[in-house]
Amino acid sequence: MKIINDTNAVSPVVASLMLIMVVAGSVTFLSGMMQNMDSQTDRVAGASTSADRTSIKINIISSDLAEPAVEPLVQAYNDKRLGVFLQLQVSGTMAVNSNVSIGEVGTGIADIGVSDRLPTPDEMGKYPDLVAQKIGTSGIVVIVNNGAGINNFSKDNLQGFYDRPNPALTAYLMTGSPGIQEAFLQYIGNDSVNPDITAVTGSAGMLNAVKTTPDSIGFIEYNYVDTQEQRGPGINISSLFNESSGIQYTNMTYSNFTLAAASSDVNNSYYPLELAHPLYFVTRGNPSLSDSFIKWARSSEGQDIIEKNGYISYTREFN
Repeated sequence: MKIINDTNAVSPVVASLMLIMVVAGSVTFLSGMMQNMDSQTDRVAGASTSADRTSIKINIISSDLAEPAVEPLVQAYNDKRLGVFLQLQVSGTMAVNSNVSIGEVGTGIADIGVSDRLPTPDEMGKYPDLVAQKIGTSGIVVIVNNGAGINNFSKDNLQGFYDRPNPALTAYLMTGSPGIQEAFLQYIGNDSVNPDITAVTGSAGMLNAVKTTPDSIGFIEYNYVDTQEQRGPGINISSLFNESSGIQYTNMTYSNFTLAAASSDVNNSYYPLELAHPLYFVTRGNPSLSDSFIKWARSSEGQDIIEKNGYISYTREFN
């Protein structure tokens, strides 16, 4: 066997072998990298739901009182795939109310807030470019625990439960939704309430409190208790009696709510319109992308969705 001692002859052979090994290793490494990247991309794509990941995001924050209307509006608009994705934050992630909604819009955390009231003078002082646009009207009903054995209340009855201690029923107030509370207290004629009354947060908190407390009473957004399935066992919608007009409201349904709205008569026989209150979209100025969604929500298509989910279109007149 001939042994080659010439190093000049050996070097090209060794170099070629080393080059082949390096290239092969690099191909294997790059192949593994690409597979790993593809896998990671697949996981990210799987996490994306209805939105194109390249869409412009608009953040909307809604108090629980408006969720039944806002969620289907957002879904319908996202389904249009207009290059804009509406990202909705609702009360399931935090205790969202109208105060929070307006505050987050004012500070720039959210692009659109949903509120049951207009911004206050103090809020306008802090955030002078806030703009509110009405999107619909909601109704309030009185709910009572079945254990109370009472299912009809006059304004005087309700005053008695809210302005002084009453051993007959435990009354609840609602915090964070001043539009609802203001409308209810105006209806029963109370300027103030008993400070010892327990306050709960939002419509979901009110429903749970009355459901779990025997002999209790509260007020709530109609769309939260529209059906027996929503109410669950142990909750009734109370009838109401107006002593001044002599009108008895015994069938607090959505159809009667719409008939009352169509009548525009505060003394109609369908539903006490004093308990109706508006809902607003709140923005900072009128940014084009947010405004496009709001204009659509206020169009006939958007308002049809509003009315299919237990609210009244803003286009109906209330006196």
